[in-house]
Amino acid sequence: MFFFIGLTFLLSWLTFFSPYELFENEDRLSVMNFVLIVLFALGPLMGILAGIAFDTLPLVYNIPSFEKTTMRHFLQLNGIGQLFIHVGIYTGKWSLFVELAGIGIILMCLALLTLTSSAMDIVKQKSKSGEVGVFSYAPGLVLVICASFIAISWFSREITGMIEVGVAFIVAIFCTMMMSTTLLSHFNRRLGWKATNSSTLTVRFLTLLVLGFGYVLISFLRARGIVSEDLIDVWFTLVMMNVFFMMNPLKVIRFSIGNYSKPHSRFVLIGYLLLPLLSLVSVAPIWTGHGGLANIQPTHWLLIAYSCFFIVCGFAIYLHQDHLHSSPSSRATHWHLVFMFLASGALMTWTLYDDAVLLNKEYMPVYTWIAIQSVASILLAVLFIRDTLFPADNWHRMPMFYDRLIENND
Repeated sequence: MFFFIGLTFLLSWLTFFSPYELFENEDRLSVMNFVLIVLFALGPLMGILAGIAFDTLPLVYNIPSFEKTTMRHFLQLNGIGQLFIHVGIYTGKWSLFVELAGIGIILMCLALLTLTSSAMDIVKQKSKSGEVGVFSYAPGLVLVICASFIAISWFSREITGMIEVGVAFIVAIFCTMMMSTTLLSHFNRRLGWKATNSSTLTVRFLTLLVLGFGYVLISFLRARGIVSEDLIDVWFTLVMMNVFFMMNPLKVIRFSIGNYSKPHSRFVLIGYLLLPLLSLVSVAPIWTGHGGLANIQPTHWLLIAYSCFFIVCGFAIYLHQDHLHSSPSSRATHWHLVFMFLASGALMTWTLYDDAVLLNKEYMPVYTWIAIQSVASILLAVLFIRDTLFPADNWHRMPMFYDRLIENND
């Protein structure tokens, strides 16, 4: 959460004080966009996901807890890698930034590789994956591929299209797979809503991979001027809607709203319901025109920073409340954070799609977005710190619901 706050202020500094002249240099803008997406997706987002995995997977699969040294090595490599990127950007010297960012990216990729052994332990127990199926253990295998893809994209950035390949892989495969796993873990495994038929998960997983790698390919072709921007917009819509229909939306909505509503994480629900809205945002430029910044796909950032972040943070908050054994029906939603982050997302959309905002320096939407995003980020960090370090109730090693899994395994 601290790195998430740091990223918000880093984006502010790049917008108003950066000496890199990003808005006048498309190549530099592409490189910086790649570095920032790697920083966010493999930094704060992956940090929370790793914490969730280390907390829940040993219970789900009834295997010994992962070694503490593994998580420690992951956090050290990941944190130092993020620091290298932050320091590199703040130096204000492009050549030094490229060198330090390269070191940071490699360290963050190595951090992913440290989780390989733990991931393989899960693969060996894949017969116990239950309601989440292949999505329960496949993300661990993707970490190795993800680390390789990101490193190769960075070192071959001089080849036209390789930077776009790295960004597309992170967004269309890494993030969508993590979102799908988290959604299935919450709605299928934790809540028991059977929002997805487990017998169809293998086909759904293959569909996700086909659409994801297809998006990576057309991103490379688009960067080389072979396909149109419209195809990118439509294909990314398909990627997001595939994740949306991974669940049964009618069943999810039925159990979330109205007379049949049941306790659930509203953060996760909102992140899920944002997917069709972001799909509309993705295809809208086909009719409204492709304004904004060159080489920046606004829905990439919107998906990672809002939909994916809502889902991951919502799951983490709900899991921690399970550890506190608090009643699901009495858990707070924190609506003020929901509305603040949604307002931030709307302002980010305006900023990235309207070329007058950044290019013509009409900065009012940016000022407002940064202010709301910063306050919301700090409040969310305070929530995490307060509930984790200073909980009002006793923290139980065995979270609610997961004792059922242990009984089944026994």
